[in-house]
Amino acid sequence: MSVLIELGWPAKALSPNAREHFMTVSRFKKAAKDTAFWATRAAIGLNKIDHNGERIAFVITAYPPDKRARDDDNLIASMKFARDGIAKALGIDDKYFDQRLQWGEPVTNGKVVVEVKP
Repeated sequence: MSVLIELGWPAKALSPNAREHFMTVSRFKKAAKDTAFWATRAAIGLNKIDHNGERIAFVITAYPPDKRARDDDNLIASMKFARDGIAKALGIDDKYFDQRLQWGEPVTNGKVVVEVKP
């Protein structure tokens, strides 16, 4: 069973390069985790992924909001809290994720689509 989770583009405050106040950043971290949790629950319903301790493909496809060049390491860091929310909703530890990032074409406002494949 493959699961597709569509999320908005990560907030600037989540980037390691952002210079935001701690309280502002923690609010965005919680929002990213909660949003990803509920988007995942909507995608899977009451199902859980059974992986038997094996690695799970975790493919992030990033559709940026514009054509500017972006660093893959900053996007991955910005997705950390969304990844935690997805793992929580799936009922698994994110240490089992075999993460990969790929880039899609720009779309208005940007988005990130995560595919989880056990």
